Amino acid sequence: MLERLKGVARQRPWVPGHGGIVLRQGYDRDRNARAGYTDFDHLRAAARWLAVAQDSQSDGGVAGRYRLDRGFTSSYPETTGYLVPTFLALDKALPGEGFATRAARAVDFLLRVQLDGGGFPGMEIADNKDEPSPFNTGQILHGLTAWHRATGDERAFDAAARAAAWLVKVQDGDGAFRKHTYLGRETTYTAHLTCWLAEWGAHARDENSLAAAGRHLDRVMSQAKPNGWIARMGFDAESHEADQAFTHTIAYTIWGVLVTSLVLRRDDGIALAEKGAEALLRLSELNRRLPGVVSNWQSRSPSTCLTGNAQTALIWFRLHRRSPNLRFVNGALKLIDHVKAVQPMTGRNSGITGAIAGSDPVSGPYIPNAFPNWAAKFFIDALLEKQAVLRELARSAAPAPPEMQAIAARHAPPRPMTKLHVVFLTSAGSRRVPALLKAMGDMAWGRLTVAAERPKTQPALSRIEQGLRSDGLRWLDLRAARRNGGAGSPKGADDADLAAFCRARRIKRIETAPFDSPEGAAAIKALAPDLGILAGGPILRQELLACFRLGVVNSHMAMLPAYRGIDAAEWAALEGATPGCSVYVIDEGIGTGPLLAREAFDTFDCRTVAELLDAADAAQIKLLAEVVRGILASGALPEPATPPEPPRPQYFHMHRELAALLHRRLEAQDLS
Repeated sequence: MLERLKGVARQRPWVPGHGGIVLRQGYDRDRNARAGYTDFDHLRAAARWLAVAQDSQSDGGVAGRYRLDRGFTSSYPETTGYLVPTFLALDKALPGEGFATRAARAVDFLLRVQLDGGGFPGMEIADNKDEPSPFNTGQILHGLTAWHRATGDERAFDAAARAAAWLVKVQDGDGAFRKHTYLGRETTYTAHLTCWLAEWGAHARDENSLAAAGRHLDRVMSQAKPNGWIARMGFDAESHEADQAFTHTIAYTIWGVLVTSLVLRRDDGIALAEKGAEALLRLSELNRRLPGVVSNWQSRSPSTCLTGNAQTALIWFRLHRRSPNLRFVNGALKLIDHVKAVQPMTGRNSGITGAIAGSDPVSGPYIPNAFPNWAAKFFIDALLEKQAVLRELARSAAPAPPEMQAIAARHAPPRPMTKLHVVFLTSAGSRRVPALLKAMGDMAWGRLTVAAERPKTQPALSRIEQGLRSDGLRWLDLRAARRNGGAGSPKGADDADLAAFCRARRIKRIETAPFDSPEGAAAIKALAPDLGILAGGPILRQELLACFRLGVVNSHMAMLPAYRGIDAAEWAALEGATPGCSVYVIDEGIGTGPLLAREAFDTFDCRTVAELLDAADAAQIKLLAEVVRGILASGALPEPATPPEPPRPQYFHMHRELAALLHRRLEAQDLS
């Protein structure tokens, strides 16, 4: 209790804005979305906060962070350096607001603090003015290169040349940087140093810098595991021992490997960056957020590192620009939304308004109870890149993925006397079973059972917390409105419809515990079923799948194996693929089981996403009926339509802005 009280005291909730930010990050997380703030509003708020952070200093540098326990800290040379290209970009995005002048002030500050040897000091200026840091020097080199490219300022060129020469000089023979680092410890996130050394080498035609960047890239890649995880991405010995890191330094590493490899034309490095980016995408989608601390692509923290969110979005955008990949764009949009949701947009405290915290919640382990300037920098960069990518997508046609041909199910010869026990697996309240059975018409069913799993009950405290986190105190009003007959159907109405449907047709119906529980699997096993048909139910585990003699079949609203996962019909349409549907046998993967049949369908008249989904649904039900009719006739599953293939990438929920892009494309298609 005492430590908790000390933690609250460090946040100084009595200071204007402090208490509000803590509460808003914990509760009412939809506040900004309800207010209707646009990306431009978020961008300008973050940009104006950076202006305040710079104006809080008298030397032209940008304050490292705003801390809840003490306010703005001193100028930070490292991040002031890589804020220079962000200021230049803001000068174009926000003309007339003086960001080119701010970039010039930042450069003047950097030139004054450069050390005689060519390096730049580590840490904030109040903590160190004399000890050089290779990593910090690399970030400042990026800013000086950008300033020289934009203005031709020879002072910046000369300073950059000295910085690059110093970096080459202190690099070890094996490519690592250990001299002048914290405790002489090697890290691999120094890839974010050498990408700027490579950038400088290409800009200045400095072969020594390019060679040094290549040596460090080799060193970093030697630390990679087969799954793309790279050792020593963390800050310190403890994180290296645990083989974990904040997403901030993970993104530093992946970006550094990617950009260095692009400059040096190293396909092996690009492939490693892609592997890491894919791993982060899967982790983010499955967790519905990007965990702030990660170990070997597994979550190690309930909090989020907001800087890492923005940096990871930038990586995904960069990879998409190199080779179109809308899954990366989709993931990036979601990470940016997370940051937007917790950005304080109003308030009297200019040290907080528009800023981006280190962690969500603000007390999390990455830069706790503070708002670092680099979080705002990467957030701005990500917003600008998002708008550029969306503009390109709006102008361009969908890419042309490989064509996939229709495949018919290959059934064994009919055996008229076959009588199978077929079990439809569904969720209580699902309307899928009536739709399927009506569409399938008369089938030679042997025994037919509908098994509906009861939903898991959510504890009351968990429901309250979830409601407050999304809607704040207005959740109480919304809950009362729903209880008094507001939006939504009465609880259990859909389930009653399913029960009435089964009674009217004399179909046996049972309710079970959740299918992924031992009790649910035992209830299905007691039925001794031959064939299962998934009808709007959940992901099925091996314990339940093993209950079926022939297996469980499912239909899918796109061509497998190319489009597995969620919103498949929309993804296929957005990417310009042949619209189609598939029927397959469920295994423990997502859409990875044996493919039994697939068929294209016509979308000529589809002008909306809803019409596309209706066409896909009708097609998949028709194909499923054909496959099931053959199974009932032969008493066996058809042979797999294709040999087993390695799993293709999994698709997840489509972000609303990509769904809107798809809608516009459907609406604009030429039907003549």
